[in-house]
Amino acid sequence: MSDPVITWAVASVPKPGHRPDESEDAAAGDPAKMRFAVADGAAEGWLSGKWAAHLAAAFVRRPPTPADFPRWLAAVRKAWTPPEADGPVAWYAEQKREQGAFSTLLGVEFRRPRRTPGLAWRAVAVGDSCLIVLRGGRVELSWPVASADGFGNRPPLVPSSAARCPKPEWLAGRVEPGDVFLLATDAAAAAVLRTVTTGGLPDSVDPRSLLESFSASQPAPNDDLTLAVIRPPARPEPTP
Repeated sequence: MSDPVITWAVASVPKPGHRPDESEDAAAGDPAKMRFAVADGAAEGWLSGKWAAHLAAAFVRRPPTPADFPRWLAAVRKAWTPPEADGPVAWYAEQKREQGAFSTLLGVEFRRPRRTPGLAWRAVAVGDSCLIVLRGGRVELSWPVASADGFGNRPPLVPSSAARCPKPEWLAGRVEPGDVFLLATDAAAAAVLRTVTTGGLPDSVDPRSLLESFSASQPAPNDDLTLAVIRPPARPEPTP
């Protein structure tokens, strides 16, 4: 019996008036390893989009566990090389550089239990990037923020410096046939939750077209939008 195949697609749309390379969101995924992550860099940090990309890639390479998250983060920080500025910078930018970069992190890893068919998953979150599970086009789970009205302006953030990191949140579950997993930065997650509340989403949801519709809405979200759509196998793998 061949292994089940996970497919994923990801899209990102910058905030209005900005170029794609100015987005401070990041996403990374490896379907073969069944690991996926999104991160949202904070504008108040020093080039936090780069730190967000570093965090997401680090999760996909080797996810942390609840027991070793501090050790994992220490290694991620040690491997971080802060981007250098091109020439002199203003005093306020220099302050940002000294304080470091900041980002949310949301990562999910799927695995095959030894004694039961199908897939299980475990997720970690620092901040308000969200895991949304759709079942039959409706929201079965939205975590760590449960509703479109639950987003604030000061989410917990992972710092690149030696400053204390907020305690991560953890959640685990099992994949049901037909489940679709969305990983979304805050503005994209809020828009998805509003859309599902008013009419639902098709199982064939395309992240690019969905984000472009959010970006074109009135008023358009004044934030970067990143959405990854992960589709586990439609049917569980039978036990040998």
